[in-house]
Amino acid sequence: STADAIHYIKHLLSFLPQNNFESAPIVACEDPSNRGSEVLDGIIPSSANAGYDMKQVILETVANAEFFEIKESFAPNIIVGFAGQLVLGYAAFYGIGAYTYGILTIPVTDRLNVYQYFDGGIVQFCLPMLVGLILAGIVPAIFAWLIGLPVLRLKSDYLAIATLGFAEIIRAVFQWQALGPITNGANMITQIPTFSSFNIENANGEVVLRLSTFVPFLLVAVCIGIMVLLINSTYGRAFKAIREDEIAAEAMGINLPRHKMLSFCISSFF
Repeated sequence: STADAIHYIKHLLSFLPQNNFESAPIVACEDPSNRGSEVLDGIIPSSANAGYDMKQVILETVANAEFFEIKESFAPNIIVGFAGQLVLGYAAFYGIGAYTYGILTIPVTDRLNVYQYFDGGIVQFCLPMLVGLILAGIVPAIFAWLIGLPVLRLKSDYLAIATLGFAEIIRAVFQWQALGPITNGANMITQIPTFSSFNIENANGEVVLRLSTFVPFLLVAVCIGIMVLLINSTYGRAFKAIREDEIAAEAMGINLPRHKMLSFCISSFF
């Protein structure tokens, strides 16, 4: 949960000095008392080494956590809450979107270090962060359409079991060493751009306008606005009709397979 994430971040920050990151000593990896700073590098924006104030670093990290926490609630809210379909395969679509974003946005100069066991990987280009975020929604939606063709014929517990099995299959595929040049196998993908990329800097590299805290909440507001418009549209009313009574909805002329597939793909996008 978000509270657990904040508690974990505070625990990691306890290993560092309380003024800024520039004064953090460089220590050997063998010292277990300083391993927290190494772990922290994976969740704090890379520009944190440029003299961030500690409170600002915590605020940006919490903003990023809140963005993903709120955004991940959209998928079950659409397919389960409004369409009434018991789907448990959200982890698969979260994973597909995360890997899509990570694979396509890693800087080319860092790919040799990230894919160190696969000679830099196959993908040798880097997309802008916003393009990567959009593709991170489109690719899972495509997978949802493919898996939804056979799976959405099921109902209730059978649908839940089928989608849960799909999530386990996706997890195994991502860790398959044969796909290592693309997914990095069982090794994690690092050097992924964060919202700190939206900060505006001057010629000296100093941040003059910090947008890394504002952008996550802006994106969440846009997503909420899209969801409100969707639910209040004819498609949203059709979703709710299917949830209440599929037989009655079909008798009123609602195309059940089409609207089920639409809700499944939209939820996978988010």
